Amino acid sequence: MSANHAHNAGMWVFPRAEEVTNDIAAKTQAMPRPLAAALAVSAVLVVLGIIGFVVRAGGDGFDELGPWGYYAAIFSFLLMVTGAAPLVALAFRFTKSHWRRPLSRVSELFALVGILNILMFIPLMFVLPAISNPGAGEHAMELRRTIWFEVPIGAPHWWDALGVIFLGILGVVILWLSAVPDLAEARLVSSGLRQKLYGLLAGHWYGTKRQWTMQKAGLAVLGAFYFMFLIYVHFIISTDYAQSLVPGWKDSIFPVLYSLTGLQAALGLILIVLFIMRRWGGYHEYIGISTFWSASKILLALSLLWAYHVFAFMITYWYGRMEVEQNILMYLFTKSYAGIFAANFFFSFAMPFLLLLWNPVRRSDWGPALAGMAVLIGALMFNLRVFVGAFNAGDVYQHFLEVVPPAAWPDVWDIFMVLGEAGAATAALGYH
Repeated sequence: MSANHAHNAGMWVFPRAEEVTNDIAAKTQAMPRPLAAALAVSAVLVVLGIIGFVVRAGGDGFDELGPWGYYAAIFSFLLMVTGAAPLVALAFRFTKSHWRRPLSRVSELFALVGILNILMFIPLMFVLPAISNPGAGEHAMELRRTIWFEVPIGAPHWWDALGVIFLGILGVVILWLSAVPDLAEARLVSSGLRQKLYGLLAGHWYGTKRQWTMQKAGLAVLGAFYFMFLIYVHFIISTDYAQSLVPGWKDSIFPVLYSLTGLQAALGLILIVLFIMRRWGGYHEYIGISTFWSASKILLALSLLWAYHVFAFMITYWYGRMEVEQNILMYLFTKSYAGIFAANFFFSFAMPFLLLLWNPVRRSDWGPALAGMAVLIGALMFNLRVFVGAFNAGDVYQHFLEVVPPAAWPDVWDIFMVLGEAGAATAALGYH
């Protein structure tokens, strides 16, 4: 039987396990020219990012919020997307469906970016203002509105950091546990340093029934903890680094919208990666159309939920008619960042909704991938609008937003940092 007949992605049946193993092992050890070129470009972007960060830190320091708005936006973008991606694998694993298998393996790899997220978060710890303003004097204490009203020791800086650190480590552990059977197989077809590394990571895995049962139970427990910590990290980042920096912004819907945007963008990014692997990576026989078709329905539902939560946020503030609420709406939606919000709405809802309405589009590989590209751009616009706006909203110790600040546009160092952080995430995935 030829390789083309043995690898039937539509039936999910691979009669010759040895042939499949050798084929995948060869693909894993190879370095295609497009991948090498992409890694080279990523390395250049990382260098630009380091230059931008060094110049920004040397010129502006960490005492002012405004200069770090774009850095915070790209950090939040990578955290919400790559942090939510492993959850996609964990959620679909419990459905016991076959279509999710290629999607799950790709989504788990994004846990590697969690280590990069930890490193990128360190500068933001120094930028975040204290809860109380020490310059206000003993009898005129000014407080920054935050969830840490009891002010535990080290809050919010170290508590935020612990959440980001634990989420990153937990994601890597989940990736390792799910990949142990693959690592054990890879050590048999590798040699040299690769074989030693795979053997070390695989441990004493021999594929016994007891080991498979323990792996399944371990992934279930770790997946539950990962879900809880993902929501916790999304909550603290969206409140401490966005809401608390805009005087008078009090909203219980925004953290939910933040998490929802992360899930939507994560699924979109996974579909883009699957499309690239299917079309140009040599995995056409392993990634079936059923994966794109089934995932596109979930992406459509997430896009509808995103639009609903945006409407719920805006209508609440619009009906409130308080001055601070009107100023926040004008600042983040209808005036200062109106153009970015329009792009955000188009890419996060209008474009994927209009694309995924049609069955022929959903049953292709390019349609869901194109919708995934749209929601990914929309998530970037979301973070630029919210976090750049929050970091440039003025005095965080004011009681409410008295005027509508102008939009803050990037300089060359901001662009370098944004490109550099995106390049670093691409390189982290490409090398693995």
